[in-house]
Amino acid sequence: MNRRAIAILIFIVGILILSAVGVMYVLQQDAGDATQDVSPDADVPSGDIPPGDDVQLPPGVEPGDPLPEMVEVVVSLQTVPRGWQLTEAELFIDMRLATSVGDNVITNIKDAVGLYARTDIFQGETLTFDALVIDPTILGANEYGPSSLIPPGFVAAAVPMDRLSGVGYGLKAGDNVDIMLSFLFYQIDEQFQTYMQNAAVFFLEDFIEAVETEDTEALVTQDVIIIAPYGRFESLPTGDLAHIAPSEAQRPVLVSMILQNAKVIQVGDWTPPEAVQGPTPTPEPVEGEVTPSPAPLLPTGTPFPKVLLVALSPQQQLFLKYAVESGADIDFALRGVQDGQLYSVQNVDINYLLEKFNIQIPPNFNFSVDAVIKEVELTPTPNQSGGDGADS
Repeated sequence: MNRRAIAILIFIVGILILSAVGVMYVLQQDAGDATQDVSPDADVPSGDIPPGDDVQLPPGVEPGDPLPEMVEVVVSLQTVPRGWQLTEAELFIDMRLATSVGDNVITNIKDAVGLYARTDIFQGETLTFDALVIDPTILGANEYGPSSLIPPGFVAAAVPMDRLSGVGYGLKAGDNVDIMLSFLFYQIDEQFQTYMQNAAVFFLEDFIEAVETEDTEALVTQDVIIIAPYGRFESLPTGDLAHIAPSEAQRPVLVSMILQNAKVIQVGDWTPPEAVQGPTPTPEPVEGEVTPSPAPLLPTGTPFPKVLLVALSPQQQLFLKYAVESGADIDFALRGVQDGQLYSVQNVDINYLLEKFNIQIPPNFNFSVDAVIKEVELTPTPNQSGGDGADS
């Protein structure tokens, strides 16, 4: 075979290959146009489908069969974790067979926007009302306990609470609060590590000569004097030495500080959800036997909560534990709904009061003005009701 024959053969093979590629490209273009013509949002015709019509059919439906009824359902566009609040960005509408859509399936995006995921929702999952909750606290209380409400990077611990410290029992799960703490600082002895003032013990010895003994040795008696608190000794203007003792116990220094933007996870003791029980069979009445009527249920009072579960960063939570175990006075201040700002706050003590409000310490005076006190004798009034004189 000469070179000319080889060139002609190669040219013919190339023409065949180009023709095959062109045919495949045209077929793909036609299939793409047919797919774009039928979209999930397009209206699906009803009635019988003539054979050969280019219509995308639901699974299990053959050409010529009657077209089943289709309905819109809400589908998740992406995977979201439990506790996630849904928006329109994560949702879209898909078409499903009406026979496969139950009453629990959400068919309107507006019904799902703003709700919270009860469990993890995966991409392409059809949303149901059971999978969403209105309030995230319901999710925490009934499904996963308080842990589902703790923000990332926070830990929660229980703190004592009463009516005054708990804002009149106005706190509830999901609120943000500031925790105000007041410590009492006492002066202590560096060596004994005990409160000042120290006590002092004096041993006084007296030598008394015996008169009736044979050896006439001196007898020693010892007196013990305890001074508590010790105080100090001072020389009076007369030259006498006097012991000066405090007139009251040591006064501590009060210092108040604050932990900002803690989240309330739970108010009071957490009650686990009750287990689901089957229906109790009703006993069949026996002839001649009188069925007793059930006793009326008496209303029971709701106990006031005595504990509050708050979430803080680990370092702040450890400081709060130290405050509780140190006997600090703890109060809670309720924040606004949208207030998550951290403010610059100074610790408050006696120096803060003097400097902040420009309080001038008054000098010592030789005179003072006291309230006028008058003694008034009260004459008892006899009981006009004729009783025995007891208070009515």
